Amino acid sequence: MMTRTAHLRLLTMLLLLCLPFTGALAQEVRTVTGEYTYYGDDNTTKKEAVQRAIEGARLQALAKAFGTTVTQTLISDETLDGSSENTFFKSLSETEVKGEWIEDIGEPEIKYEVDSDGNPIVHCRIKGRARELSNKGADFEVAVLRNGTELRNADTRFRPGDDMRIYFKAPVDGYVAIYLTDDNRMAYTLLPYSHSEEGYVKVKHGKEYVFFDSKLADSSHGEVDEMQMTTDKAAEHDRFYILFSPKPFIKANDTFTSDRVPRSLTFNEFHRWLAKTRKNDPYLSCKQIDIVINGTPE
Repeated sequence: MMTRTAHLRLLTMLLLLCLPFTGALAQEVRTVTGEYTYYGDDNTTKKEAVQRAIEGARLQALAKAFGTTVTQTLISDETLDGSSENTFFKSLSETEVKGEWIEDIGEPEIKYEVDSDGNPIVHCRIKGRARELSNKGADFEVAVLRNGTELRNADTRFRPGDDMRIYFKAPVDGYVAIYLTDDNRMAYTLLPYSHSEEGYVKVKHGKEYVFFDSKLADSSHGEVDEMQMTTDKAAEHDRFYILFSPKPFIKANDTFTSDRVPRSLTFNEFHRWLAKTRKNDPYLSCKQIDIVINGTPE
């Protein structure tokens, strides 16, 4: 006959054994595959077409593995047309996948061709690791700003010499880091600032931050690095990675090269670090923003 003390001890042991298993299921990382064909127009560069095909293949893989949700948003726009103000409404139906991409497995398979009008057609097949969205990550607000410090300055197209800042606001206290990858397959640590010894900057919930502006800087974030866009190409395509978590995390193992260039690491090293960090922290949110720096007049 089992005594009450023995029964409680056995029940406790069973619960302890089940907890890791339950956590593993909630954070299960799966291998997924997808493919997608992107049809561009005469304004689409080869680089843009390939990137959109890759993103489409990733989304298709996530949708196939984890499903989608559809939301509808009503947007009101006010525009000033001469002396008369026009207001119009538009309804946007947005499909969202229920998973998040962690990392590629191998290189995406790309087939590039052009149609009879010279427009790009790109087919992509991709394999990678992903996990179901857990809803643990906070949905923060972020925007890349061009030559200004307000949300109306949000833009994704820059010219050499333009100033760049980033607006940020989170619903809970937490930690932020910002990285950028470029066409040369290098990754740069933009935040924390170059002279910081931490792997992140700490932020308060509900507070609006403008990073990379010395006048609006939070003194607790250290000496500010102000950013100005530059390129020696006709068009350079960069991507921002904005990471936020309510828990501290270790930054990527980057290297200092000069006072004029942010700390850096290779593209592959960055993505290995990002994949490991996202696997270890289910509360980590990551948003990506693509920008173009046009080096020649449009």
